[in-house]
Amino acid sequence: MPTHPMKLIEIGDGNLYSLMAYFHLFWPLLLAVGILTQYLIVVPLWDNHAVKSFKARLIIGICIAVVCIAFAGSISYIIWDQAEGTAPFYSFWWYLSEIQLFYWVFTFVILFLIDRRKFVKTVTPAEVESPA
Repeated sequence: MPTHPMKLIEIGDGNLYSLMAYFHLFWPLLLAVGILTQYLIVVPLWDNHAVKSFKARLIIGICIAVVCIAFAGSISYIIWDQAEGTAPFYSFWWYLSEIQLFYWVFTFVILFLIDRRKFVKTVTPAEVESPA
């Protein structure tokens, strides 16, 4: 942001600029954590459970949504200035939830496009033969 330069000293201020400074200054570390999360957690979860049934995908989606909403709420509470009222708190919470929702939807759409053959029902020879 040209009007507000990001400085390391601002990270501990507990406001929106401190969160932005954190993301701006530590993006390489956050990118590495994101890639490791994908490789160590998301891909095995996808390969072992998500491709098996709709119920498994639904349960995984609900669990991820609850965790994301809880983390977004806790981060919003940490950076919230109580003197400004509750509106900024709910605004931060909604904004961080949107970011995570976009991230997970994008992740699962990409995984679905990569593995779409696993979701197509294969036709067995017995189903092909029809009584004449």
